Amino acid sequence: AQLIVGQIGVGLVAVVVMVATFSTLLGSILTSPRIFFAMAEDGLLFKPVARVHPRFHTPSVAIVGTAVLGVVFVLLRTFEQLADQFVVAIFPFYALAAAAVIVLRRRQPDRPRPVRVWGYPAVPVLFVLASLLILGNALREHPGPTGLAFGIILLGIPVYYAFLRAPRVP
Repeated sequence: AQLIVGQIGVGLVAVVVMVATFSTLLGSILTSPRIFFAMAEDGLLFKPVARVHPRFHTPSVAIVGTAVLGVVFVLLRTFEQLADQFVVAIFPFYALAAAAVIVLRRRQPDRPRPVRVWGYPAVPVLFVLASLLILGNALREHPGPTGLAFGIILLGIPVYYAFLRAPRVP
């Protein structure tokens, strides 16, 4: 890389990578507790997870639960393992979101489109294909950790149905 962009270019690329990494991490840290909170409000997680702090009006139980999960992950894995697991765990959902754009635009062609998708349908299709290649390569190169990540994701399906069938407590 230094031969192509020089020493300054290498430094700039490193800064861009750090900013991108920290912004992605920040986005995950800020949204994860709210996802757990919303799931609990909808009856898809334990009701206490939907508790709101009386003074700060934040989902305190969900925030603490997310922090505990984060600490456990940090204690059990290296940074590289965590980064790899994050990519493997999040990419199926990115691919599903891109596929949903295609499916919904075909099923509901007359619906208003507040957001335009550049290069539609080629860009979402290429993204789904690239995601499948990335995930397939991860499974081939690191079958244990990737299989574990996929297994945990797939375990969410019966858990989801168990919470759906559980009696609702007001």
